[in-house]
Amino acid sequence: MKSYECADFAPVDPHDTHARPPAAPPGHGARVAGFAVTVPGARGGPPPPDPRRIATRREFGRELTLLRLGARLSVRSLAKAAGMPASTLNGYLSGTNLPGLAPEDQLRRILRAAGVTRAGEVQAWEEAYWRVKGTVGEPPAGQAPRPGEPGAVLSAAGAARLTVSTRPPVGRLDHEPALRGRDALVHRLGAAAAGPRLPGEPGVHVLHGLGGCGKSTVALSVARQVGGQGVRTWWVAADSPSAVTAGMLALALELGASADELRLGSLPDVLAGRLRGVDGRWLLVLDNADDPPDSLALPGQRVTDGAGWLTAPPQSGTVVVTTRDGTPATWGAQPPAWLSLHRMGGLDQEQGALVLRELAGPGAGSGEEAESLSARLGGLPLALASAGRYLAEAREIPAGLAAADLPRGFAAYQEALDREAGGELLTAVPPGTPATRRRHVTVARTWELSLDLLDGRGLALARPLLRLLACLGPSPVPYGLLLRADLLAGSPPFSRLPAGGAWDALRGLDGLGLITLSRDADPPVLTLHTLVRDTTRQSAAFRAQLDDYLAPAMALLRAATATADPKAPADWDLWGLLADHCAAPLDLLGKHGAAGAGEGFAEALGLARRAAGFLRAAGHLARAEEAYLRALEAARDRTAGDDPLVLGLRHDLARVRYDRGRPADAERDFRQVLAERRRRLGPEHPDTLVSQHYLARTLRESGRLDEAGELFAATLLARVRLLGELHPDTLTSRNGVADQLRVAGDLPAARAAYEQVLALRGKVLGDLHPATLVTRHHLADLLHAMDELPRAEAELRHLARVNDEVRGERHPRTLAVRHSLVAVLHDLGTLDEAEKLARALLAARRELLGATHPATLLTRHRLGLVLLDRGAVDEAREELTAVLDDRLRLLGPAHPDTVLSQDTAEAVRRRGPTDDEEQGSAHG
Repeated sequence: MKSYECADFAPVDPHDTHARPPAAPPGHGARVAGFAVTVPGARGGPPPPDPRRIATRREFGRELTLLRLGARLSVRSLAKAAGMPASTLNGYLSGTNLPGLAPEDQLRRILRAAGVTRAGEVQAWEEAYWRVKGTVGEPPAGQAPRPGEPGAVLSAAGAARLTVSTRPPVGRLDHEPALRGRDALVHRLGAAAAGPRLPGEPGVHVLHGLGGCGKSTVALSVARQVGGQGVRTWWVAADSPSAVTAGMLALALELGASADELRLGSLPDVLAGRLRGVDGRWLLVLDNADDPPDSLALPGQRVTDGAGWLTAPPQSGTVVVTTRDGTPATWGAQPPAWLSLHRMGGLDQEQGALVLRELAGPGAGSGEEAESLSARLGGLPLALASAGRYLAEAREIPAGLAAADLPRGFAAYQEALDREAGGELLTAVPPGTPATRRRHVTVARTWELSLDLLDGRGLALARPLLRLLACLGPSPVPYGLLLRADLLAGSPPFSRLPAGGAWDALRGLDGLGLITLSRDADPPVLTLHTLVRDTTRQSAAFRAQLDDYLAPAMALLRAATATADPKAPADWDLWGLLADHCAAPLDLLGKHGAAGAGEGFAEALGLARRAAGFLRAAGHLARAEEAYLRALEAARDRTAGDDPLVLGLRHDLARVRYDRGRPADAERDFRQVLAERRRRLGPEHPDTLVSQHYLARTLRESGRLDEAGELFAATLLARVRLLGELHPDTLTSRNGVADQLRVAGDLPAARAAYEQVLALRGKVLGDLHPATLVTRHHLADLLHAMDELPRAEAELRHLARVNDEVRGERHPRTLAVRHSLVAVLHDLGTLDEAEKLARALLAARRELLGATHPATLLTRHRLGLVLLDRGAVDEAREELTAVLDDRLRLLGPAHPDTVLSQDTAEAVRRRGPTDDEEQGSAHG
């Protein structure tokens, strides 16, 4: 392989007669270092400008003039749009001067005013600017490089040269962690490059995905593998049109192309011909082609036309392209048969953990902690490498010289990310990285480049849309249900939203791997990579405009959930999709200072409370408790403790603690909330009465029936007077009174009360409403208590089916119905089915509620009784004794359930020793 010093040039297309006129009068045509160019005055009007053919100030002025003419702007109008005097602009157009360095965006202002906004085009102009800036004076007339030198073909005299090499930089792999989780892809590409390719199989393989996912490392590994098998390999940087041109020219020269071929022919065609003539198999890698239409397509063509830099290779050749861009707009909805797309994602958590442990070294934590961190980093190789090297360096720092909160292990690193202190971690670079490269190797920077690319393609909405998505939670986003252009258009970042603009931006973000669109899901969802979300939230620009993005995010969430009831099973599918996102705005406001105070904070608090209410109603009790605690933590420094919203959260948290089997915690919380609601809202405010009702229920379940009865009666009287007989809250109070009668032993009165409530709830709420199903369940339990076993069995079997359909098989209320069914089957003597159902129920309750939840203890106690009646005395005694110990510890000796366990244990004791114990005594 050879290295060449190359400068940008404009090769001649032999089929373009306009590009090679036999002669040109002054002012109409010129030749620059053997390459024909067309200038103003040529046939057909002014041609488009091409900054790649600029080598001198005069040529810079000429191309700038072509740009002005193409934009149909006068000198005065262009100067005005660019914010500079016309005389200054005239100096640039004539080639007398170059745009100055102060202000530094002077050239960009001229380009923008003339309609040049694509990142690749702007970069080409800036490269031309610095080529000319580096040239000392104008070349002497007639001076040219010696014939035969690469420079004679590549540049006008005096142009700055670009050093390129086509050798794959395989030495880079020696400084990287072992490639993991990509074996199948490397094997497939290696086999394609080294082995025979059947007709119809693709010869071009495009590796695309999120920046930092390891595309170049895979390509480099393939190059090293097949290079060792005798395959000729070349590597061309494709991050800009000039880099591609220089690299391809160097390759053409290496393959024997003459200066005359390159001067008179089309470089892509010359190179394609030379590659067809290569003996044996070969591999060409085009690396970092992140803007393929700009760097791989010729002007006026598409990347997949097969007539530019990317064509179908001969049977002996294979081309691998690495790019962030996997969009159909670039590669086609159906790519050509000679090209195959390979989307690369993150590593699985096991492979990612191996990368972390290799780089961080021993002592950074357990394998489980490494896997957890790997999952948190989304398996992104660049992030894994950054984290591993960070930890390796952190553990070298003496404790006395390190910051107190410096993460030194996998768990601490993940904790820093979870508390959004990960901004410094995600922008950390390995020690010793040269200052000139520091901004290019960080995780955050690589995605900013992707957004710059979309900006250049006219998708300026992509960046604000990504920031809006970062305001949501980490779970998949049902974009069809949530995103609405009419609501977005009312906020500053989206005020100029064009028709279809949001969808185009989403497709652009998906094409570059920043999000993943799953259109086949039901409903279709998008997923924002967890680290893209983290780094977006950490950026200074996002924090400075937080309110501008939170406001439309909350408007979208408010609209999507406006008619959805968190307590209604019919709406649980929707809430399951949006609950995580409804909690996210409050989480953001709680972490980022005073932004969003006032009404915005109250709205965020309300969204979070409704989402937590769904989690509680749907039986996700542990998640619900976490959600309420997070909301209260966010509200602590922003609202008073007796603010009605905060009191509502505290009441809901007490309900969850009651449902999770912690009656003492629930009673304490209910008493505090009730006292503050009485003081702040009044003794008969509806919210006050709600807390009073739930305190009464907690006291009843704790066996304090007198106080509970007084509160139930007072609440019912107030609700009848204030809300009316048929209000749902009034019916809840009547149901509570019926419960009180049942617990007190007045079964006929309780039955009459339940039947009255059931009729009213069916009429007001409907037969399938959760509250109606609760009353039916209580009435079925009462039938059991009154020895109407066949009727109780039939009702409970029906209720089990209905609850399966309405609430789901694993909802706590569904499991409670199954427990009642087990008890009835036991009393009916259907012991086989009772034991089978009891064991299944116990496994579900242990998993969902824990082994010592009161409901789990009920099922354990019932299973022990069933086993006792089946003759499995040893197993029954062991279970019943364990339940008694747990109830004594958790509920105390006076609780009714504990007393029941003590009575049961005594009955088992009176039953006498087991057969095994009797045999032991006989042999003693």
